[in-house]
Amino acid sequence: MDINQWSQHIFDDLQVLAGLKVLGLAVSATAVYKLAGLVLRELVFVPKLTILRDVEDLHKPRKDGKIPGRVIICGGRWVVRVPLIKLLLTGDVNGTTDPFASSVGGMLAAAVCADHFESVTVVEPEAWANEHGSEMPERRDYRTTNAGHKIIQPPVHMALSRLFTDLSKQLDHFGFSHLVTVMRLKFRYGGVYTEDPITDMTIREGVPLGFSLSREGIETLIRRSLKHGRSNVTVRTGTVTRLVREGDRLAGINVRTEEGETFERGDLIIDATGPTQFAFNKGLTAAGFTVPRDSRVEYDPGMKYTTGVWTIPEHVLAAWPVPGGFEPGVIINMTADASTGETKAFYLLAMENNQMSITTGGWNGARSAHSMIEVRAYVQSLHGSENLPDWTWALFNLLQDHEEECQPFYVDVKVGPLNWIKWQAVKDLPSNFIAIGDAVMKLNPVYGESVCLPL
Repeated sequence: MDINQWSQHIFDDLQVLAGLKVLGLAVSATAVYKLAGLVLRELVFVPKLTILRDVEDLHKPRKDGKIPGRVIICGGRWVVRVPLIKLLLTGDVNGTTDPFASSVGGMLAAAVCADHFESVTVVEPEAWANEHGSEMPERRDYRTTNAGHKIIQPPVHMALSRLFTDLSKQLDHFGFSHLVTVMRLKFRYGGVYTEDPITDMTIREGVPLGFSLSREGIETLIRRSLKHGRSNVTVRTGTVTRLVREGDRLAGINVRTEEGETFERGDLIIDATGPTQFAFNKGLTAAGFTVPRDSRVEYDPGMKYTTGVWTIPEHVLAAWPVPGGFEPGVIINMTADASTGETKAFYLLAMENNQMSITTGGWNGARSAHSMIEVRAYVQSLHGSENLPDWTWALFNLLQDHEEECQPFYVDVKVGPLNWIKWQAVKDLPSNFIAIGDAVMKLNPVYGESVCLPL
């Protein structure tokens, strides 16, 4: 049978023809479905729900030169949830921006603003950050906010790389370069391992990169990058005491320093005061603006957790039982699982300088661990712990045997109420005011990474 006869036979057979039509419709529907998904992803979801498109515009020179004026950033922890990058790129803001920083959000805001304004002033409440904050101390002064770890996810790594073109140089300066690897989260829900799509740690091109650092490490890295990369940013040590109104705008801020209280004039004021949420709690109201109390919605999960930081000696690293050795990043990640009623979480991460953090805790009265004996009992109580690999328990044995020489210290944190200030719904706001980071939203640490929030 030649091709013509074969084709005629198919067209004469009604059942075959019907089957071909169904197959054709299925193929067409699949193609349309995939094409629609691609269009929705690239034109709707990615640009509207992520920062990936905005990241591409970071650190681009303005066509008409920088905006005359000064930005003031209030740091330490300070407000409207406006997409900062998009706002500044449009040039709609006239004048100076004042960031109040000491928070990661304040420093990132300063870097962005410095690319668009002639002058940026960061008001930093802690003198050590201004004087010594761009170098890691030989002996860490552990504060509650600095004892934890930060997983720098790929979008944040992309943003930092765009904002600071010498990021790799600064990573080298601190000896952090080896920490930048393929992003692996190693999620375990109910003890069941969800495998990461890429596991080869040697790949560096065309893959999502991230790194894991202590809170102190990421703050110092960003502060040094800002200091060396933005000559038009100045940092002033002081405490913001008041927002000063001028018509429907803010004229500037009052700052209390060792010499007394002074007025700082600014064209754009940014609240980066973090959980203290200065502008919402008193700053704007005291300046004569009306901010309804119900603009902030909150809930209290009754959450608390404990982070233990260990320094692992070389001879202990030599016996490390985890496959691949002491690799930077996540070692174990057991997230609370609502479907099983599990309210506790467990995280074990490798950080800089042979340090490792162990985090235990959750909500509904979850008890945290303060020793390896307690860590073992805690993990055994988690739903799905029977599915953990054997090396988990071997690691616990190793750490327990060398606990004293690893000199772990533990910091207990009570999270408190989590909230979202709906600045977009507040009618009476100064036209030159922005809030970022925790001054807009305090995230549940189980479900969100605060370093991502300002971006």
